[in-house]
Amino acid sequence: MEVSKLHIIKKTLIVLILVLSIVTSGVFLITTQLKTITLDYYGKKQTIKTLAVDVNDFLMQNKLILGENDKVEPSKNTVLANGIDIKVSSGTELAMLDIDNISSTYENPMVARIEEVIENIPFEEEKKNNPSVDRGIENTIQEGKEGQKSTRYIVKYDNGQEIARAQISNEVITKTQNKVIEVGSKLPVITSRGNVIRTTNVDAGFKQYNIKLPVEQQKFAYNLCKQYGIQYELFLAMMYKESGYNPNSYGGSGNPSYGLCQIYVTNHAWLSSALGISDFFNPYDNMTAGAFLLARYINSGYTHVSSQGTDAVEIYGLNSYNMGEGVYNAYCGNNGVQNRAYSTSIRNLRDRLINNGGI
Repeated sequence: MEVSKLHIIKKTLIVLILVLSIVTSGVFLITTQLKTITLDYYGKKQTIKTLAVDVNDFLMQNKLILGENDKVEPSKNTVLANGIDIKVSSGTELAMLDIDNISSTYENPMVARIEEVIENIPFEEEKKNNPSVDRGIENTIQEGKEGQKSTRYIVKYDNGQEIARAQISNEVITKTQNKVIEVGSKLPVITSRGNVIRTTNVDAGFKQYNIKLPVEQQKFAYNLCKQYGIQYELFLAMMYKESGYNPNSYGGSGNPSYGLCQIYVTNHAWLSSALGISDFFNPYDNMTAGAFLLARYINSGYTHVSSQGTDAVEIYGLNSYNMGEGVYNAYCGNNGVQNRAYSTSIRNLRDRLINNGGI
């Protein structure tokens, strides 16, 4: 009986020794696999012991979920080694709030919330020339629509008062749709000056200026400019530059010029045929020809220099009117639009007219 008991005690001791050996081996194995990691989380460093195999395992074990703007170094698939440094920071320089610093400055209770701000993104207006539509006509071919963007922040509050805010994301929810306007650039041809109203039948946009041009002729010029899509004040300034508003003005030799707009004699025949006019000393016929030519050259400017802006188009049209388009293009060469004395003078006269009500 005593022998049997002794046998049982020996077996029990053997089992305990085996269990102790296994546990000791496991502890040793765990100890050898345990790594000490230095985590730099937005500038806040701490030492962490881990059994994680790689950086991704380490992040998951420590419940560190990276946002779209966060980055981690080394990469997530990097195998961990004892003493390795892991750094988590922002890829877009978004601020990380220092909770410890804020806590030492403000009283508790302090809370943090993620807040989202939805903002509208305004649309832009886009204009496209259409040579098949008469100049001066504009049609909306696509309505504009505002977009939306979402900006998310981490906001810290102390006793209900905001004490710090850091942006964590910024994304477009809905894209904008630009408003597209079709702008007619086709030059209309007035077959007769009778088509331009010479009476008081003008709209509310008409302004009478203190110039040496009778009001009836100012109204005629205004209606001409509306039909041709040119600026009324620019046309008045050009006539002042050309003739001082003298309908009987005559200048030059060999290729003399006539009337208010100083129409060269070499242009009389084709203008008469195109516009149904005959007397270039007649102020109405002369203005019809002058507005037609200026509009034609400005329209050509839209084709050649519109990429340089509306000022360039205006300068191109004025200088082409003065020199002839072929000569002006040769004068420009490869230097682009030249702000010659002629165009500069007329543009300055236009500004004076608008600002002072007269020239």
